[in-house]
Amino acid sequence: MTRRVYVLFLVLPLLAIFSTSPAFAEITMVKGKIMGASCVMNETACPTGLADPRVSMERDFVLVAEDGSTYFLPNMTRVAKQALVSEEVEVVGKVKDNKMFVHNVDKIMMGGMFSVWNWDLRVRNLRHPR
Repeated sequence: MTRRVYVLFLVLPLLAIFSTSPAFAEITMVKGKIMGASCVMNETACPTGLADPRVSMERDFVLVAEDGSTYFLPNMTRVAKQALVSEEVEVVGKVKDNKMFVHNVDKIMMGGMFSVWNWDLRVRNLRHPR
């Protein structure tokens, strides 16, 4: 009996501490545009599309939300972000500080939303390649 009580006194405070941690961030959806990180941070002219030569000069890309906040997308490759430059997207993921762990990216195509990048599919393809 006393052992259970000690375990409860040990586990409950740890549970309370870690449940309020930002590591357990909830999944949110952010609408915005994918833009070059350096041009957004330096407030210079950003690439307007894939045909713009300034795209090749960008080292990384960020999601610029409709409210003006910016999010780095660390689990997406540069190529995947580059393909979405200056596109209106809806990104679903977990936000922590100015980073967003992306789960899904939807793009407006043919009058509706179309999923163009999905984390679960990427992981599944790595585990079980064709």
